[in-house]
Amino acid sequence: MKYRDFRPARLLCAAAAFLLPLAAAAQTSPHTVTTTKFTVEDASIGKSFYEDLVGMPELRRYVDEGRLVEPFMGWSEDGRMGLLAYAVKETVKKSPHPVSVVLLPDLDAVGARFEAAEQPFNLYELDGGLRLAIVTDPSGNAIELVEADGDPSVAGARLIVDDREAVEEWFIQVFDAKVDNRIVTATFDEVFLNLGEGMFVALYEPLGADAGPQPKSEHPVVAIYSTEYDEVLERIKAIGLPVRQRGDRVLFADDPSGNVVEVVRQSN
Repeated sequence: MKYRDFRPARLLCAAAAFLLPLAAAAQTSPHTVTTTKFTVEDASIGKSFYEDLVGMPELRRYVDEGRLVEPFMGWSEDGRMGLLAYAVKETVKKSPHPVSVVLLPDLDAVGARFEAAEQPFNLYELDGGLRLAIVTDPSGNAIELVEADGDPSVAGARLIVDDREAVEEWFIQVFDAKVDNRIVTATFDEVFLNLGEGMFVALYEPLGADAGPQPKSEHPVVAIYSTEYDEVLERIKAIGLPVRQRGDRVLFADDPSGNVVEVVRQSN
């Protein structure tokens, strides 16, 4: 297992990710952030990576025969990963920045499994005793693993954005999101949003050499269940950015940076 020496400012986002789920759980809201999503080349290979190496079980899966297989990985229905394995593969370049945050009680045990499988596992230690690792799945998705006491959980969805301020305002207008924390360094500008229930949503804007338009998938990166589905739809339409509906219970909306946000109607 390799230890890397990163300046604390580069990884302060992980410390905030560790603290925010407790704050989010204390709120009441019509919205629940349930799923961080990203595409994978193969559902079986993706499942094996997260199940065998990270230790994350499959909760269930959605299958649209001939189009999509989506295993839901995690420990809770209100905090899970959706591995989107489409029959028609996308060619968009994967972001080098982590797109999801996972809390685990023992990174040494996880690191031992990665070592046994001869897979890269770089462990970082920050001031204050915080430990985290960045791993990359077989499809190129980077995931941040943070060591934290308690039960394991998929804690947050990280959206890579071109304009943090514009996307933050969109989430405030559409979902009445609250800002829990914001961190700005020479290399990134990141804000953590609390939508009330479930996971947090982090908006991560690269700065410096990495600044500028980021590659975007045409598929959703986060799923939000809402008892105010109709009101959310009207607010999205009023802003004027693209939105597509699937029947009367699922919509897909583009945020100002082009990330696709899935909203699902939830019964009261």
